[in-house]
Amino acid sequence: MDKTPKSELMTAMETCRYLKITQRTLYRYLRSRQIPAFKLGKEWRFVRSDLEQWIRDRTRTAVSS
Repeated sequence: MDKTPKSELMTAMETCRYLKITQRTLYRYLRSRQIPAFKLGKEWRFVRSDLEQWIRDRTRTAVSS
């Protein structure tokens, strides 16, 4: 069972591994404001539970199209 907390903050690199996407794709999502994120200093941070909801929302949209 996954022992990471649902509200875990993730770096860009961790998010890429989690979503199995390249950094280029992640930054393209950030530029177009498609993915939930915020800046902490100069670096982007991602909340794991927000990413999980984002994935669910995208899955629902794809299924209903």
